Amino acid sequence: MLNADVLILNSGFVPIRISSLKDAICLLMSDKAVPVLEEDRYVRSPSVSIRVPSVISLVDYSSFPRRRVAFSKLNILYRDDMQCQYCGERFTVRDLTVDHIIPRSRWTQVTGKPMTEGFSSWQNIVCACRWCNSKKGSRLLHEVGWNLPREPFEPEYMPYIVLSMDKASKKGWLPFCTFNVRLVHMIH
Repeated sequence: MLNADVLILNSGFVPIRISSLKDAICLLMSDKAVPVLEEDRYVRSPSVSIRVPSVISLVDYSSFPRRRVAFSKLNILYRDDMQCQYCGERFTVRDLTVDHIIPRSRWTQVTGKPMTEGFSSWQNIVCACRWCNSKKGSRLLHEVGWNLPREPFEPEYMPYIVLSMDKASKKGWLPFCTFNVRLVHMIH
C-alpha cells in the first residue's frame, strides 16, 4: 500500500510528478504539503492516523520542470501518438517499435555523413508496428512505395507526466490533469 501512486501538485495546482504514498506521507508529516484529494482508507501508526491521500499540493512554490525532451523510444512513441507512421494504425506500447527511416546499412551511402551525425535522431526515427518494421527491413521508403504522413521532428515540449486515462479516472485525478499532463488511451 505504501507504494501506491499519489499525484503531486505544485502550489499553483499544476501536476509536477507522481510519487509513492510513503513519500507523500513524509511531505504531509513535515508540513511541506497539504492533502487535496483523499481516499476513504487510512494509514495508521501507534500515534498517528492519516487518510490516504490521492492528490497533495506542495506548500512552497515548486515550478514544473521545463526541459528539452529526452530522446528515447517512449518519447518517439508519444511524439507519433502511438501510431505506426507506415500503416497509420494505433497500437499498444508493447506492439510498437521504432524504425530508422534511413537504415544503418544505407546511412553513409544515402547521406554522405558518418553514423555519428544524425543517424539516431528525432528526424531519422519513427514509430512503427512490428509488421511494418519487418516488412520495410533495410530498404528505403521509396523502395517499398511508402510515404510518411509528416516529417519527423524534435518536439519542443511534451507534458512532464504521461498517464493512462483509465488510471487518472479511477484515482480521481482528471480535474487536475488539464496542464502538464498527457492522457493516453491504452489500447488492449
